Amino acid sequence: MVARGLILAAIIGMVLAVGTGLLLSRRLVRRLGVLRDTALNIGPDTQVEPDPGADEIGDLSRAFAEMQRRLRKQEQARRTFVATASHELRTPLASLRLMLGLLSEQLETADPDLEDARDQAAAAQRQTERLSQLAGSLLDLSRLDSGLPLRRDVLALDDTCRAVIAVFGPRAEAAAAPIELTAPGHCWAAADPGAVAQIVRILLDNALRFSPAGAPVRVDVGAEDGRATVSVTDAGPGVAAEDRERVFDRFERGRDTAGDSGFGLGLAIGRELARRMDGDVRLEDGDGGAGARFVLTVPAAPPDELEAA
Repeated sequence: MVARGLILAAIIGMVLAVGTGLLLSRRLVRRLGVLRDTALNIGPDTQVEPDPGADEIGDLSRAFAEMQRRLRKQEQARRTFVATASHELRTPLASLRLMLGLLSEQLETADPDLEDARDQAAAAQRQTERLSQLAGSLLDLSRLDSGLPLRRDVLALDDTCRAVIAVFGPRAEAAAAPIELTAPGHCWAAADPGAVAQIVRILLDNALRFSPAGAPVRVDVGAEDGRATVSVTDAGPGVAAEDRERVFDRFERGRDTAGDSGFGLGLAIGRELARRMDGDVRLEDGDGGAGARFVLTVPAAPPDELEAA
C-alpha cells in the first residue's frame, strides 16, 4: 500500500510538473513572440510597451523600449536639424538670387550703372561667403554626429592660440578690436590640436563679432583645477541669464544679436568638440560684469606624456 501510494504521488507530481512546465513555457514563448515582433517593427514611430516581468525577458523588453525612445529622440533631432538647416540655407540663397537678378538686369541695360553693379556684386559675394560658412558648419556637425574619433596629442595651448590669433589679425585690425594674449609660459594639454584650434577660432570669431570698436579682446591661457584652460573675453553686450545655456544649442542665438550674421552653430560645435575631448566650454561674465567670457577647458597633459613628447 505504501509503495502504491508513493507511485501514485510520483505520478501526480510528474503530471503537475509537466503541466506547470507547459504553462510556463507557453507564457515564455508568448512573451518571446512579443519581443520578436517588437524587434522586427521597432522604429522611431512605433510604440513599445515594456514587459512588466522582473526576469531577463522583462529586462530585454525594457531595453527595447529604451532603444525606441532614443531612436525617437534622434529622429526628432534629425527632423529639426533638416528643417532648420533648410530654413537657414533658404535665406541667403534667396538673397543671392535677388542680387544676381538685379545685377543681370543692370548689366543688360544700354547704360549700366557700374557703381550699383559693383555694390550688387559685393553683396552677392558676401552672401556666397555666408553660404560657404554655413556649409562648413553643417559638415562639422555631420562629422560630430558620425562619431569620428578625435586625436589625443600633447600640445602647447599658448602656441595654438598664437597661431589662431595671427589668422584673425587683419580682421581685428579692421574692427579696431586688438586681440591681447596672456600666457605665462607654456601650458600643455592632452587634446586634439585641430579641434582645439577650431574651438579657439569659434570663440574669437564670436568675440570680434560683438566687441565694440576700440575695445580689446582678451585671450588668457592657464590652468584651473588640474585642467588646461583658454578664456576669450569681449566687451560686448554679454548674454542674458536666460540664454546662457540656450546659446550652446544648435541654431540658437542670444536675444541681443539683432543684425548678427551668425547661424547659431559655432558655440554648439565648440562645446561638442570640447566634450568629445573630455573638456567643456562654459560661459561666464566679462570683466566687471560687462561683456562675456567663454572658457575652454581640456585635460592637462600628464607628466609622463610630457617627458615622452
